[in-house]
Amino acid sequence: MNLALSRICAVAVLLLGIALSFWNVFGAPHDWEGNMKWLRLPLWLAVTGLVSGSAKLMFPSTAADRTR
Repeated sequence: MNLALSRICAVAVLLLGIALSFWNVFGAPHDWEGNMKWLRLPLWLAVTGLVSGSAKLMFPSTAADRTR
């Protein structure tokens, strides 16, 4: 993937992760009960995965990834 395109995708994924985390903190119903309260943990794990994936896209680890 082109480095510029990779970085644009990284910013988009990072903004998606930030938006999801803000929604989880401020916008998600805090009175979720029963099985719905277990949905919050996968949401936090998804945010962690999005931020980590964004860092991987922003800073490629191998030289072959950087030159594409």
